[in-house]
Amino acid sequence: MIYSMTGFGAAEGKMSNSLYKVELRSLNSKGLDISFKMSNHLKSLEGILRPVLNSLIRGKVDVQIVEERSADQVDTSGVLNIPLMHRYHEQLKSFVQDAGIENADLLRAILTLPNVVAESNAETDQEELAGVLAVAVQKAIDKLYEFRASEGLSQKQDLEDKLTNIQNCIAQIAVYEPERILKIRERYQKELKNLSIEVAADSGRLEMEMIFYIEKLDINEEKVRLSAHINYFREIIDDNSLREKGKKLGFIAQEMGREVNTIGSKANHAEIQKMVVQMKDDLEKIKEQVNNIL
Repeated sequence: MIYSMTGFGAAEGKMSNSLYKVELRSLNSKGLDISFKMSNHLKSLEGILRPVLNSLIRGKVDVQIVEERSADQVDTSGVLNIPLMHRYHEQLKSFVQDAGIENADLLRAILTLPNVVAESNAETDQEELAGVLAVAVQKAIDKLYEFRASEGLSQKQDLEDKLTNIQNCIAQIAVYEPERILKIRERYQKELKNLSIEVAADSGRLEMEMIFYIEKLDINEEKVRLSAHINYFREIIDDNSLREKGKKLGFIAQEMGREVNTIGSKANHAEIQKMVVQMKDDLEKIKEQVNNIL
């Protein structure tokens, strides 16, 4: 199984009169880049929550935590921020009048606004809240991994298709190889005959030199290594003991590219060059997919 770095997960946590909604969004990144978006009074908990998120391993992760306070369940142990309530009231009253809203329950609205109620037992509540949020974040992580796994299934199928295309090209190249070697041999024999001066040469030595040159153009080793890289690529994809596979698959794709390039430089055959172009196209698509694999 492979996991995409793209994902979304959401969960909720409740404490006293508040509901905390946690949302995680992940995109591809070389490392783990976590950014938080939450109310100021929750900022102190970032150091506790960040280690929980390390299990995501890689990705650009946006963490949003939204607090929803119920006006019907105001904690009587809290302390009302009266000056702030007055400022909220003036602004809301002005808005209601301008908008022509009737029967607006301003008190209920004010009590749900940030920092209106300050908890009197803040230290104890912060410890409890840290635990509630840590559990909610872990649940969101589990959901995000479910999303990553679902995306990974699609990526795996696409990668398998591209690998099969490359293997088909390798098989097709083998069909053209006898013709390729024969044409190379005939071309050089023709060039030797067209020399404007007579050349006294040992035919045996000339044959040996030609064989040596043709061997330098042989692409069998490159095809064997390319096939081995494809097999190893598939082994990594199917290795369930590994969760982080993207970097390793990226390295294998680079090695595949080297072999394809070498085959192209040695080809000297129009049809084989077409196969090389097709392999390069599929390989580029493989690299694009790998860049988004965990």
